[in-house]
Amino acid sequence: MDQAAGLRVLLAGGTGLVGGHALTMLLNSPKVAQVVSLVRKPTGLRHDKLREVVVDFATLTDLPPDVRVDAVLCALGTTRKDAGSDAAFQDVDLKYVVTVAKAARRAGAIFFGGVSSVGADSTSHRLYLKTKGMMEDYVATLGFTSRHFLRPSLLLGTRRQDRPLERFFQLLAPVIGPFLSGRLEKYRPIPAKVVAAALVTTASQPAIGGVRTHEYSAIRSLAGM
Repeated sequence: MDQAAGLRVLLAGGTGLVGGHALTMLLNSPKVAQVVSLVRKPTGLRHDKLREVVVDFATLTDLPPDVRVDAVLCALGTTRKDAGSDAAFQDVDLKYVVTVAKAARRAGAIFFGGVSSVGADSTSHRLYLKTKGMMEDYVATLGFTSRHFLRPSLLLGTRRQDRPLERFFQLLAPVIGPFLSGRLEKYRPIPAKVVAAALVTTASQPAIGGVRTHEYSAIRSLAGM
């Protein structure tokens, strides 16, 4: 990988809350030469660095043969309620993430950066945390030189879809946040834009080997805050 020529980054989830910010930051980054954004349907966005590839995540195996990437960033995610069932939720947060990671590896990616969750644990009895933990475990077996998993708590920001409970906790965030310190700091709500900035930053650190997980303070540090 020739970083002097600029990174070629594959992005999945670029129309979501974190991914949307990440896409803008990648396109504006002087370190990035090209962004290949996987989308379910064309967005109409135009940029000299941007190539959109329309895919069905349920059947994705390989990227187009002319696509070569250095890094893959994944911000795919949903909720059990939005997905409609346990299986549908795991399709998005586990199956599709792994599918994208495998396709990226075959296209040359040596680095993976993904949005997970605080408390992610493949042995958890909670579906959301168990699924995120399973995703981390599986991606760690795919042969990436570096794997960075961001583990935010509640994301602050405006989503396209209405999530009343999430909106309620976002309103409480300024009150609750200051009381979460020490061991509880990792549960502090965090702006989606900060998580996106951290995700983009990790893409320029492929030489750091192994698996790294980043919670609240580390995410803010990666974001330059």
